[in-house]
Amino acid sequence: MNTRPTRTAPALRGILRGVSTDPHDTTGTSPVAAITERLVPLLDATHQVWGSPQERRRLRAFGFRPALENNVLKREWHGVQVRVGPDALRVVGSDHGELAWRPDVGLTLDGGPFEATPQGIALADAVNGLIQSYERWIEAREGREERLRRGHWSAADRRQVNALAETRRLQRLLAGGNTGRTRRG
Repeated sequence: MNTRPTRTAPALRGILRGVSTDPHDTTGTSPVAAITERLVPLLDATHQVWGSPQERRRLRAFGFRPALENNVLKREWHGVQVRVGPDALRVVGSDHGELAWRPDVGLTLDGGPFEATPQGIALADAVNGLIQSYERWIEAREGREERLRRGHWSAADRRQVNALAETRRLQRLLAGGNTGRTRRG
């Protein structure tokens, strides 16, 4: 039985090439598993850094503005609105729904579990691009050491997350690159 969709968006077709499309695949090679494996630690670490009071000055200088919600900053980014607060990092698109990271709930798409739908991919790609641009901006403004010193840590994995490197890996995955774990030495 062919489980591959007949019509998919170009970004989704890219991630489906060479991986199982079964969402219940236990080998960890389903599109959802491959994307969430990279996206969850990145969003967790980013939310911890961006949600901290000492980072608010940098976020404001980068273009984030206060939202109506208390202690929430927002920024328009390539057709989506990114909102960062102490409880969540949310990406809202007018025609794409809502991707949210909440430490107590996890990664959700429109209030349910994250799925590698064209809408989910578009929202993940948008927030990934914003994180990457922000990290490059920090590095250009304050230097590589300061960017790394800010300490992106993921609760799921106690190793430090290099946000700029992780955004590049996720970008390749979202664009249909290699989902394997091979590294060059």
